[in-house]
Amino acid sequence: MLLPHRQSRLARKIFSLPIEDTVCVLLFAFFAMQGAIPFISPPQSLETTGSAPTALTTTGGIVSQVVVNMTILALLLRRPRYFVRRVAELSWLILPALLAILAIASAAWSLDPLLTLRRAVPFALAGLFGLWFATRFPFERQLAILRLTMVALSIASIAIVLLDPALGLDHSPGHSSDWQGIFTQKNACGRMMVLATAAILCEPGRSLLRPTRFAAVGLFFFVLFMSGSRGAWLVEGAVLFLFALLGFARRSGQRFRLILAAAIPVAVITLGAAAILHFRQLAPLLGRDPTLTGRTAIWTQVAVFIGQRPWFGYGYDAFWRGMQGPSFQVAAAVHFIVAHAHNGFLEIALELGTAGFVLLALSWLRGWIALWPVWQRGAVDRIGWPIAVLVLIVLYDLDENTLLIYNGLFWMLYVASLANIERTSGDLHHTAHHTPREILNVRPYRAAYRAAPAQEVS
Repeated sequence: MLLPHRQSRLARKIFSLPIEDTVCVLLFAFFAMQGAIPFISPPQSLETTGSAPTALTTTGGIVSQVVVNMTILALLLRRPRYFVRRVAELSWLILPALLAILAIASAAWSLDPLLTLRRAVPFALAGLFGLWFATRFPFERQLAILRLTMVALSIASIAIVLLDPALGLDHSPGHSSDWQGIFTQKNACGRMMVLATAAILCEPGRSLLRPTRFAAVGLFFFVLFMSGSRGAWLVEGAVLFLFALLGFARRSGQRFRLILAAAIPVAVITLGAAAILHFRQLAPLLGRDPTLTGRTAIWTQVAVFIGQRPWFGYGYDAFWRGMQGPSFQVAAAVHFIVAHAHNGFLEIALELGTAGFVLLALSWLRGWIALWPVWQRGAVDRIGWPIAVLVLIVLYDLDENTLLIYNGLFWMLYVASLANIERTSGDLHHTAHHTPREILNVRPYRAAYRAAPAQEVS
């Protein structure tokens, strides 16, 4: 229970938020829910509830998406010269930009050109918002905005479960007691809580034992547990392990960090290979069947269609059309309607072909390459969150599609993380060339970073 003076201080913080911060919180909440605003959600978010679309949900979904897109445009055009100047400093951001351009261009060969264009443009705008967010705010303020967003979503999820269980509980068979909160499904709820804990654990310069931070972590863990998403629980274990590794690296010398950097990829590859080879034995222990609830059958069918259009795919968001087109053949083969490939990397290859997959892979690898000098110098506080995003992208896209979603949160966070990595690497490179080696050590640098004011960096 917060003391009265703490309650008033928290209230002052919430109600004294700058306008841009408040707008960012609302936008992030929209994308975290994939546009599924309770009671005015778009029709595609109703597939898990079994509810028929109404005029209100259809109109509300379209209007909310338009309002979000116009808000992003307003932010981008508010200071266009500043934005263009900052983006010009991030040369490697051309890779995700090319991916967004490819998505728009795919309307030319799409199975449904109008649908592709209608969703590829918001996809590109979401990426631009992530880029604007990373260049507009310093790193600590970015995480503070994300933390506030996730706290609001968690509290709203608890409230909707208590006030309207029919809407707040999951509707899939056998999971009627699991929470989906204000999200579209229990796995989406669990996924956002994992992202929330990763963001708050990676906040630089803040003790986990601070009352507000400790309470937020407890809130996220509670909603995560109530979601009943076992996959999210496993990924949360990976996030906690990553947090422990970053803590060791933060307090270690350069030699130990080099050992960690060499050992972790080898261990991950070894464990991944062992898991694939012995998955039939591991699946029951994880509460899964060997087909991953039919996912392996979907992957087999998807691979066939990727082979038919290997270079540029079927167009952004145009393949899965229910009982129409080639998606009907997938549904007929697996005996249920499929909405996506249940693997983000296969989804990219399906929609944008080898070209899209290569652009994604190059941007992801470039992120790790740019992280390397920062890791060597020990400025771990500045790269914990981007590392978490790069890791979560891989973990979640192994059996879901979280990245290539026009109104999803992961795409904009991915672009923002790449921009943060590029800026951090550039800052350290500049420092290394303007500071004598004998006075360049990590601790004063880290202390100065923690003391930096939470305001725009010019």
